[in-house]
Amino acid sequence: MDFRPSRIAVIAKHVETFIREFFYQNPLSQVGIVTIKDGVAHCLTDIGGSPESHINALMKKLECSGDSSLQNALDLVDGYLNQIPSYGHREVLILYSALSTCDPGDIMDTIQKCRKSKIRCSVIGLAAEMFICKHLCQETGGTYSVALDESHFKELILEHAPPPPAIAEFAVANLIKMGFPQRAAEGSISICSCHKEAKVGAGYTCPRCKARACELPTECCVCGLTLVSSPHLARSYHHLFPIAPFDEVTSSHLNNPNCKLQRNCFGCQQSLLDPECDLLICINYC
Repeated sequence: MDFRPSRIAVIAKHVETFIREFFYQNPLSQVGIVTIKDGVAHCLTDIGGSPESHINALMKKLECSGDSSLQNALDLVDGYLNQIPSYGHREVLILYSALSTCDPGDIMDTIQKCRKSKIRCSVIGLAAEMFICKHLCQETGGTYSVALDESHFKELILEHAPPPPAIAEFAVANLIKMGFPQRAAEGSISICSCHKEAKVGAGYTCPRCKARACELPTECCVCGLTLVSSPHLARSYHHLFPIAPFDEVTSSHLNNPNCKLQRNCFGCQQSLLDPECDLLICINYC
């Protein structure tokens, strides 16, 4: 009862927020959910790019029981993430509430297997700090934190929404085929390829096989083409090519008549030499 009304209710609420924020910042990424109970890891949702399907499945399975097996969970996610192409990141975020792990074998071997598979594991604990969780994060290059309260837990989980920096030896350049489907009319009737039933209303038509999809981004169920829209690419683009870091300029350089630096903010056009000008506000306007 340290999290009101219960730990599982708090986790479900903030995981929903995390999933929506994750797909907003990473519209071309995919997520899968695995639960651990009774010493067994269960796949709640397959890896996919639909936030609503993950959230609906999460809200229907709010239950916990028995022991927790960290090794079984890592073995399950290792099998799923090994199918990810070389240009993708393989990352696991574990929300761990137990104080022990009941494993059928040597978990150290499983941790080394995850390390060889280039799977980055991070853990957010809701109880006390555990050595095995900390060791897992250190070996795989992840982060380990223990939530103090609900607000701290929300802050910790949302830190994992932005994509991590790519490691040069792991980031392999590759070309990906994508399709930009057309949006169908509001009153059109067609058979949805993802739900296998007739639907009335707007949808998206695959440019390759002309199959209908309900939402974007997704993978065409008929031809396997990745379907996206231009705003999705734009939101992913700024993570791939971030802006260059700013150089700090002192007031002495700005007051120097021989200095050719810009003396006005590019955003709000206020003078940077004005002591009453709030530089933080200028940066936010830019």
